Amino acid sequence: MSKTDGVVVVAVCGSPGAGKTTVAAATAHHLGVPFLTRDAIKTGLALSAARVAENGTVHLGPDFHIAGGPLSRRAEAVMIDAARLLASSRVSFVVESSVLPKELLDALRDCQARVLALHVVADKAVIGNRLRGRASGGSAVDQQLAALFARGEMDPLIFRPPSGVDAVTTVDTSTGEEPPVQIIEQAFMTLLTSTRATGSQGPGRTPT
Repeated sequence: MSKTDGVVVVAVCGSPGAGKTTVAAATAHHLGVPFLTRDAIKTGLALSAARVAENGTVHLGPDFHIAGGPLSRRAEAVMIDAARLLASSRVSFVVESSVLPKELLDALRDCQARVLALHVVADKAVIGNRLRGRASGGSAVDQQLAALFARGEMDPLIFRPPSGVDAVTTVDTSTGEEPPVQIIEQAFMTLLTSTRATGSQGPGRTPT
């Protein structure tokens, strides 16, 4: 299903702790398309430069432990390049990032891809519990995110889909139920069908 005449990119965004990765992975698996996520790319970049101790312990560089730091920005650039390559090859895929950068949408638009934004949300208390649970595992990044959220410094508005996407579907993960992949597939197929019928034209945002 990945390679088609029309290209639809499912772009998943939302606050840390909202459940983006779970929704994005389930969507990619259900649709049978590739899955790009900035966090996985960041981990790969960090491992490529990691130091291995004599006892086999892997030590990642300090940049890995900084939320939004230089390594995160490098990972975002790699993600955008990979997205551009897939879209220009006429491959539909899922991409996930807390905030959908303008550069990503510009690259997809240049490739005449349609963009279905999945805005993943959850109740504030649910997000707080998830972030605290992650932070208790000892990850420096998770601890930073949990602290930002606790201080009210994580504005939910910045995680909303930007203008310029073709359609928006909101997924609420507060109850912990399985992601609604059938509903997402329906929205995906609607865009794919319209792309094949009319050719890739300018974005016309359609909330669902």
